[in-house]
Amino acid sequence: MKICLLTHAYPRFPNDTTAPFVEFTAETLQKHGVDVTVLTPDTPKFARLPADHSVNLHTYQYFFPRRFQRLGYANTLVNDCELKRYVYLLAPFMFLFGMLHLFWLHRRSRFDLIHAFWLLPNGFIGAVISKLCNVPLMVALRGSDIFISKQNFVFRGIARWTLKQATMVTSVTPAFFPDLENFGVPEEKRRLIPNGSHPSLFPVPLSSDLSVLRQQLSIPEGDLIVFALGRIVLKKGFDILIRALPLVQEKISNVTLIIGGDGTDLERLKTVAKTLGVSEDIRFPGTISRTDVPTYFHLCDICTLPAIFDPKGNVDGCPNVILEAMACGKPVVASDISGIPVVVKDNETGILVEEKNVTQLAAALVALLTDKPKREQFGRAGQQRILNELTWDKVIEQIKDVYQRSVKNNA
Repeated sequence: MKICLLTHAYPRFPNDTTAPFVEFTAETLQKHGVDVTVLTPDTPKFARLPADHSVNLHTYQYFFPRRFQRLGYANTLVNDCELKRYVYLLAPFMFLFGMLHLFWLHRRSRFDLIHAFWLLPNGFIGAVISKLCNVPLMVALRGSDIFISKQNFVFRGIARWTLKQATMVTSVTPAFFPDLENFGVPEEKRRLIPNGSHPSLFPVPLSSDLSVLRQQLSIPEGDLIVFALGRIVLKKGFDILIRALPLVQEKISNVTLIIGGDGTDLERLKTVAKTLGVSEDIRFPGTISRTDVPTYFHLCDICTLPAIFDPKGNVDGCPNVILEAMACGKPVVASDISGIPVVVKDNETGILVEEKNVTQLAAALVALLTDKPKREQFGRAGQQRILNELTWDKVIEQIKDVYQRSVKNNA
């Protein structure tokens, strides 16, 4: 089977932290016998070489000079709440050149299916070529795409038309199914497929590496470590985590919080920490490369993600960081929203708490920080769940099944 995977975010260089789940999807499909072509817009930092990937990787230019190609790659939204102004200028060019390049690739390769990550913009690009060339289209929802599709009547119209052309629509969370129903997508065209992970992607580092990282971060020996990772935007709920820290410290004095990542909300978080008097107990290491991420996971005692619906209603689908923590055998404390309960089993692989509830979050962290046997039990259970149900190999089998159904339904 030949498929074209459309995306507007892809690791721009080896070990880039931009949308690694898209690359894992593409590479694992290729390993499972699918002929994969990835089509993604060019961006100034894109520097992939033929030797660092096995799929057919194509980029397309849509604006000149190159430095103005700013769409995608987490550059489209301000704090994941609103579109940047230049989006309205650049989007028509991305649509046009994306369609032209996809049409050219299809004429050359004759794809059996187009797999579009994100409803907008890639779903629309794929839908036009799907209509013109009678090739089935699968749209994979991620979260921000549903949010953007409801911003105005133009986007709503584009999204509705796109979903009408799609043969199948997948989502990493059932939270988006009501939106799909409102857009007219029947139940038989909807499928829940979470992301995957695998412990082999997160090898246990040497104890000396853990010690070095602890020293680099100036974390005292004996301190318990809570780790959070992600883009620093409102919907991650990191400010809730910082507000919970003083409550945790009332019960446990030797706790250090690490919040890894970068984003538009970083300075506000630092201000919140300073106001609460916990700056000395928080580390903000910035963007963590993919090669270093396993060391951070294995250094920590608990991984947490207090995700929220942000003020504009945007929410993550199924954050990959949770799957990665489970793959490393770490217990998870996270919000009971969106796709998180799909992968985290409450009181089995972690603890789920009410979103924006500082008191509940603090209590859950204290409960695990003071109970090492339970931390280890939850960690083992989470890692086993990854191996049994949520490896990339198992997820790809579900995706291949959707491909086959899509091709059959389009015949």
